Amino acid sequence: MENPTALPEPLRGNEAGTFAHHSVAVRLPEIAGRVLEENDLESTAGAAITSLIGEIADGVIERLSGRGPDAAAWDSYVAPHLGQSWPDVPWFFAEYYFYRRILDAVGYWDTGADPYRVQKRLGLEQAIEPARLTIAAVDAAYAQWVSTDVLLIQLTDAALWGNQVDLSLWPATEDEPVTPALDPSRFLRDDRTRAFLTLGERVPPTVDLVLDNVGAELVADLLVVDMLLRSDLASKVRLHVKQYPVFVSDATSRDVAETTRRMAGDSDRHLRGAGERLRVEFDVDRLEVTAHPYWVSPLGWRSRPADLEALLTGSGLVVVKGDANYRRLVDDRHWDFTTPFSGAVGPSPAPLLVLRTLKSEVAAGLESAAVDCAAAADPKWMQNGRWAIAGFLPGPDRHESAPRRG
Repeated sequence: MENPTALPEPLRGNEAGTFAHHSVAVRLPEIAGRVLEENDLESTAGAAITSLIGEIADGVIERLSGRGPDAAAWDSYVAPHLGQSWPDVPWFFAEYYFYRRILDAVGYWDTGADPYRVQKRLGLEQAIEPARLTIAAVDAAYAQWVSTDVLLIQLTDAALWGNQVDLSLWPATEDEPVTPALDPSRFLRDDRTRAFLTLGERVPPTVDLVLDNVGAELVADLLVVDMLLRSDLASKVRLHVKQYPVFVSDATSRDVAETTRRMAGDSDRHLRGAGERLRVEFDVDRLEVTAHPYWVSPLGWRSRPADLEALLTGSGLVVVKGDANYRRLVDDRHWDFTTPFSGAVGPSPAPLLVLRTLKSEVAAGLESAAVDCAAAADPKWMQNGRWAIAGFLPGPDRHESAPRRG
C-alpha cells in the first residue's frame, strides 16, 4: 500500500476551467432543479431542495440531518470537511454528499420513492429497440458457434455505448432520446480480449459486475451477464448495485428487477429469451444482486472495507463500469495520464476490468501517443463520453502488461 502522502491531490471544484468546477457550480444545481420539476414534493421537501441549491453556491458542508441506514458512517465522512465550501472539498466527496442530501431533502427514508424515476423510466424505454438489434445479432452468431470472446466484445461495445447515456449529464426527454454513438476507433486502451481470455483459463469462476447506469447500459450489462452464464464462462455472477439512488441513473436492486422484468416481457423473442434466462439464473442462485454500502460512500478504492475485500477475493474477474466507479478506483486524483494503471489503482483482490467512457478529467495507464491523438482530435475528449477505456489488471498473482491501443 502506497504512502498516502505520496498520492497526487484530489480533483476539486475550485479549479477554474475544469469539468469538476463546472460540475459543482452548474451541474449539481441543475440536477436539484430537475428533482423539483419531476417530483410532486411536499412543500417542506421542495423548500429543502431549494435551500440545497443555494448552499452549493454560498454555503458550507454541514452534518446530515436525514436518518438513512448509513447515517453514522456519513458523520465520519463529513467530519473532515465541516465548514468548508462546496468547491473546496474533493469533488468526489462533494458529488456523493450532494446525492445523499437530495435523499434527505425529499424524505426518501420514509417514502422509498426514487427521485429520479421519471428519468429512469424514459431511459429504459429508449434502450429497448437498440437492445433488440444487439441481442438478435448475438443470438445469430452464437448459433453459428462464434467465439464467446468475440461476442463479449460485441456486447461490451453496447455496454460502453450505453455508458455514454448518463442522465446526470444528458437528461432523457420524450421527444429527444439520448443516443450518442461510440466510435470504435476511440478506445484509448482496450484490454478486453485479454481479460475475457483469463476466464477461460480456469474452472468457471464467479464474476463480479459493478454496475453503473440504468437504461441502455444496464440492458447491455444484463446481456453480457446472459452470455457469461449461458456459455458457462462464469459459474455465477454477482451484480453490485447502489444501496439507494445516486447520480440520477445509477442502478439499484429495484432497477435491476424492473429491467429484467421488462426484458422478459418484451415482444421480441430474442430480448424476451435473454430476460427469461436471467430470471431462471436468479431462481437457481447463479445470479444475485448485492448492495454493499461502500458503493454509495465517498471512499476511494484504497479505503475499501475488509468485508468487501473478502467478498471480491477469489473472484475470477471484477468488471467495474462507468466514469464515477473509475474515479473511485483511482481515488479521483490528478494522476499523470501515463501513470501505470496498477500504480493509480493500487493492490486489487482479484483480476480487474474497467469499462468506462470518459466524462471527467482523470485517467491513468494511457500511452502518451494515445493522449496526444485524442487531445488533437477532440478538445473535449476527457468530458464528452466519446472516448473509451477498457483497462485490465491481472490480479494479485499476475502482472500488468503495457497498455495497448484498441
